[in-house]
Amino acid sequence: MKTSLLLWAFVFSGFLWSQSPQDGLTPFDVATLRTVYQVIPAPDGKSAVFTRSEPRLAGDPAGSNYVHLFQVGLSGEFRPELLIGGKTQVHGVSFSPDGQWITHLDRQKKDKYQQIYRIKAQGGKSERLTNAPFGVASYKWREDGKAIAFTARLPKPQHRIDARKSGFKPIFVDEGLSSMALFLCDEKGRNVRRLTTKNSVVDFVWSRDGKKIAFSAAPTSSIDDRYVGCKLYQLDLASSAVKLAADNPGKLGNFAISPDNKKLCWIGAVDKRDPHAGMLHITDLNNQKTSLVTQKFSGMVHQIIWRDNKNLVVVASYGARTYVGALDLSNGQITPLGGGKGLAFKHIALVPGDPNSLVTAASHARFPAEAHRFVIGGQPVRLSYSNEWLDDYALGKQETLTFPARDGLPIEGLLIYPLNYDKTKRYPLVVVAHGGPESHFSEGWNTSYSSWGQMLAARGYFAWLPNYRSSTGYGVAFAKKDHGDPMGAEFNDHLDAIQFFAKKGLIDIKRVGIGGGSYGGYTAAWAATKQSKHFAAAVSFVPFTHIRSKWYTTDIPKEFFHVHYEEKHPHEQKAFLDSRSPLEFAELCTTPLLLLGGDKDPRVHPSQPFMLYRAVKMATKTPTRLVQYANEGHGNRINTNRYDYAVRTLRWFDHYLKKGNHRTDPLPPLDVDYSGWRAQR
Repeated sequence: MKTSLLLWAFVFSGFLWSQSPQDGLTPFDVATLRTVYQVIPAPDGKSAVFTRSEPRLAGDPAGSNYVHLFQVGLSGEFRPELLIGGKTQVHGVSFSPDGQWITHLDRQKKDKYQQIYRIKAQGGKSERLTNAPFGVASYKWREDGKAIAFTARLPKPQHRIDARKSGFKPIFVDEGLSSMALFLCDEKGRNVRRLTTKNSVVDFVWSRDGKKIAFSAAPTSSIDDRYVGCKLYQLDLASSAVKLAADNPGKLGNFAISPDNKKLCWIGAVDKRDPHAGMLHITDLNNQKTSLVTQKFSGMVHQIIWRDNKNLVVVASYGARTYVGALDLSNGQITPLGGGKGLAFKHIALVPGDPNSLVTAASHARFPAEAHRFVIGGQPVRLSYSNEWLDDYALGKQETLTFPARDGLPIEGLLIYPLNYDKTKRYPLVVVAHGGPESHFSEGWNTSYSSWGQMLAARGYFAWLPNYRSSTGYGVAFAKKDHGDPMGAEFNDHLDAIQFFAKKGLIDIKRVGIGGGSYGGYTAAWAATKQSKHFAAAVSFVPFTHIRSKWYTTDIPKEFFHVHYEEKHPHEQKAFLDSRSPLEFAELCTTPLLLLGGDKDPRVHPSQPFMLYRAVKMATKTPTRLVQYANEGHGNRINTNRYDYAVRTLRWFDHYLKKGNHRTDPLPPLDVDYSGWRAQR
């Protein structure tokens, strides 16, 4: 037995760490990927800067990835130059309006709080710009460059600080939260003035003339109030008067003031029960009259930029496709402006001096997000090559497809084929269920520590990334289809997909696995219990397993109430919620079930996977394991925990999705092999 385990571990280790590029991606390969986050054009339109993740590997202490700052020209040869590197995480990057400085947020050893720092646009050493008394959480320059508005978290009362120093450290639930306030300072970081005294500011934008600020604020700084309690306000700087700008319902996204300072465009929910901020609204700032512009749009708007007083550029999703489009305010129509096929846009910015040119971070099925520039109507030009080694790697084909569910509703998703696919064979399938469920998969790069796309392809699996009903990107009605019916018709979409692929001769229906995180973890837990006969392996990450107790222990009970559960409290629907809770069906579990989560998760209390683990273990002989990650919340931030999760998940599928019936096989070894965790590529 001991010899066979050692041999199994050796084979497993060799498969993971000794592959050639033609064998596809391993967890270590994925851990070393670099990703561009945001691209910011310089005021003169000749260059741009971008931030990019840099992997933290075995040579460094465990932690989240570093983030570096690069600069690249927008014409000629594109050779990014490093401006800020090292063991740092650059964020909050902007140009001063005169283009002389690049500013960013940092907290150095001498700082009590995070402050704004600046470097010369040509590069150089960072110097502190502000010394704000409560620090700087976020900031934006006024267009004339003479002032900076910023947010800061207000400190706790002095008596509470003194009490903590004396050893009194009670933890308050829902009370005593520190609010975020809006402040103003001059271009030299001096003459700080507080602008807001009520609510907790979430985001803000300047008017073009610099006389007003529109901002969103919630009653408290709790995540629940931020989700469903944000309202839009406008602040007159001359009088310091604050008034409601738009009485928006429910969730709120990106917003911007028109160049003539008369209109406020905002992305938000259409009502309190809308699970996503995805529809575009226009508010007249003089009379607060609001109109819903994209009422008939069966997609989702992510970002808006005013080109002039009558035209907007938007980033929008239409199903799995993401594109840049022009919005017609008269009829709400969005016309695609161009872009490469299969690109998924994360963020866009207009290039100053050229209203037809944009810069963006965008990914593709062949690569994670990179910096791009494109002229409207043309094809994007790639500005960065952050993972050149990836060009040599074989990747599974990724395609977008649609099939009819049993009730006729079209369901779209992304199918990633096994590497070296042979149409004469049937392959195992892993369903990768996204969280939310107000989320969706997009064309572009779909491989990470928790979304295993190309890692599954490299190991001989089909990976199905479905945008099941209740996903975003298909309009409000589609996103609401889970309301009052969790794990009802939406779960049938997963079962129908399995049948669809089996009838096409693609998969071995007896070797189907499922995995996901958060709502996707709930989906996997339901699959392993109530729907166990359909799945030979399941991986459930940060899942809720008992809806009523999840509701009572989460940090978003208001969002739960309004958005998904018919605005009925748990005590009003006990029987129904229990009937949709995996914990109530633990004794039915015949699917080997791997449960994982952070021990500090505020969204889904760690007791949720723990209860299901105990219930399955006590009521059945089905293989089950619970792994908790120390000091992690709702998802893993630390590089070593991400790596462990990816390796452990793939090993679970390999162990239980082999040919034959392996539902009762002993658990794989407790420890995983970390020998592939190298200091550098």
